[in-house]
Amino acid sequence: MKALWYFPAVFSRTNAKSVRTAPTLFFLAGILLLSMACQTRHSRDIDSLYLPDVNTLFEDYDQLDSTGAYAAYADKLVQANRDLQASELYVEAASLYEQAGNLDSVALLLHMAIDRGMANPNILRRLHVKQQSGPVWERLQKRLDSIQKQLENVANFDLKMEAMTSFWPYLEQALQDSTQAKRLFKEYIFSGPREIRDFYAVRYYSTEAMYGQMINAAPHYYRYLRHQFDPKRLLALRDKTREGMERFQELYPQAVFPSVFVVPGILNSGGTVTEMGLFVGGDLYGKSAEMPTEELTEWQKDAIMEASSLPSLTLHELMHFQQNYNDPKNTDNVLYGLIQEGVCDFLVELCTGETLKNKNLTYLEEPGHREKIISDLREDLFSNDLSKWLYNGGSIQDRPSDLGYTLGYLITKSYYKNQKDKKMAVYELLNSKDLERIVKRSAYAYLLSPST
Repeated sequence: MKALWYFPAVFSRTNAKSVRTAPTLFFLAGILLLSMACQTRHSRDIDSLYLPDVNTLFEDYDQLDSTGAYAAYADKLVQANRDLQASELYVEAASLYEQAGNLDSVALLLHMAIDRGMANPNILRRLHVKQQSGPVWERLQKRLDSIQKQLENVANFDLKMEAMTSFWPYLEQALQDSTQAKRLFKEYIFSGPREIRDFYAVRYYSTEAMYGQMINAAPHYYRYLRHQFDPKRLLALRDKTREGMERFQELYPQAVFPSVFVVPGILNSGGTVTEMGLFVGGDLYGKSAEMPTEELTEWQKDAIMEASSLPSLTLHELMHFQQNYNDPKNTDNVLYGLIQEGVCDFLVELCTGETLKNKNLTYLEEPGHREKIISDLREDLFSNDLSKWLYNGGSIQDRPSDLGYTLGYLITKSYYKNQKDKKMAVYELLNSKDLERIVKRSAYAYLLSPST
């Protein structure tokens, strides 16, 4: 089983259990009242607020397909989210209630998620919820239509810096007194801008993880970053980013343009797409000749970029926000991952007019390397083991990391080139119901044939 955001792919949707709507709605109503009361005391009593450890919260998630306890697990997520009120956790709980058949609870939680920043107008399709009737659902659809209308305008795009700029006083205090660091980070989560709660749920997971990277592992880098980070410099890149978005809208009229939040990450991701919008890790834009590197891993040294890379990465994450695949045969395997990531790199190239160049492409240009990688990919294409292909920075030894991005880029670029109707090709690349068809209609169709 895969969660909507906690894992890289959409989970299977089977074994829906009996409806428990009435008890669940009473439970949700109680949690909602409790959460409203908690909002009044956030500024006064940080210690009394509950901040879940997201790793612990999801440690039994993979067992849900066998137990079928979807509603009970959804209850658990809502309860754990009572103070944090991250819209991502409400959406995740809604997806579980959908599998349990508790559709009224789905609607209620999506309303709560929207109240707290959820901004994906296609969320019902993403959750595979069919059109429902009744006042609660009608109001929900009106709210989603309103979000859609707002996000269709490229002018809605903006780089929001508040989470990054408001973080530095907390960091400085934590560096001066590391015994108070975790409490200070907790205060930042609850007192900072709304979006940082969702980022906590999808990337921090715990204040322990924040402490481990910011205070224990790389304190000198973060001190340097505080003085290196220049909001004005990043904001100057907005126009270039918007130009790419305007070109994308020409290619894909259905495009939506969510907010982009620049946040202080823990040196593990340059960009993350959520149902709220796009998150950009400001910590990975600190490269300069003066950057201290002695505390950084080899992967981190390579991953940290100059600020000029921001437009391309923002556009990459924007493409993720558009994706709505519904291929029941390929949901969490290597093929899915290749298309999911590769199409984003290709569409960035298409929108900016800047041909992709990286060390992975150079590596694949060597015949010996290419033959070996293609042979391995044919063996792994339908495997659920992504370790050779994606998200393997710092852990792969016999080849460059994240070769799946590059192979997916080559496949989707070839598919686009082969199609006469380019707008339809872009639509298919973002909304495919048959990912194998994309491969078949590219120059890489041979990947689907057994190796000889």
